[in-house]
Amino acid sequence: MTTKSSQDCSVAIGVNCFIRHNYHDHATVTMYSHLMSRASKIIVNDNSISRTDKNRVNSVENGRKHSGKGFMIRFPTKLHMVLSIAENDGFDDIVSWQAHGRCFFVRKPREFVDKILSSYFGQSKIASFQRQLSMYGFLRLTQGPDRGCYYHELFLKHKLYLCQDITRTGVNGNVVKRRVDPKTEPDFYSMPFVAPDPELPEYLLRFIKKEEPNEPNNGEGSSNITF
Repeated sequence: MTTKSSQDCSVAIGVNCFIRHNYHDHATVTMYSHLMSRASKIIVNDNSISRTDKNRVNSVENGRKHSGKGFMIRFPTKLHMVLSIAENDGFDDIVSWQAHGRCFFVRKPREFVDKILSSYFGQSKIASFQRQLSMYGFLRLTQGPDRGCYYHELFLKHKLYLCQDITRTGVNGNVVKRRVDPKTEPDFYSMPFVAPDPELPEYLLRFIKKEEPNEPNNGEGSSNITF
């Protein structure tokens, strides 16, 4: 069971309001278990949703949303992909995952704005990026070795597919900036580091790629998916 933490709250004047971190560990979720879980929900509700809803579900399965003119990659999915690109292309000195894979850190804010925000997010101010993080439920850590990092319990290295379950939350009412409650911040170094998933069975790889089954190839040219 997952309890969502909101970034803002509407409270009466004079009532204290704190950011409370309520972390649930999803690091043991694999692509296989995630696919099976989502598939079972779709099958159960298949007869009660319209064709438009089914198309919307299919687009969400791919980490995208429909913009009216085409498909657009959702913010959490795009951010996860950018972190992978940063690691693979050698600019992880600007932004990167922490070693445990449970949060990320913008190491060079000015270069992050100039080289990454404008290219991948179409933004020119880090405040806009931080606002997006807030709208999707990301929280900022304020102490320890992860101070200044952002995290979401469903935003984990190697697990791009979990981004599909990160929802955008609207902000209504009188918003009050909340004070931090450091006592509730998670200690990620006391948890297991996030590891890559085991390789999926061949038949599932074919299903994901929507390929027709082929004859066994005796282990030659085996497929694999890496996130």
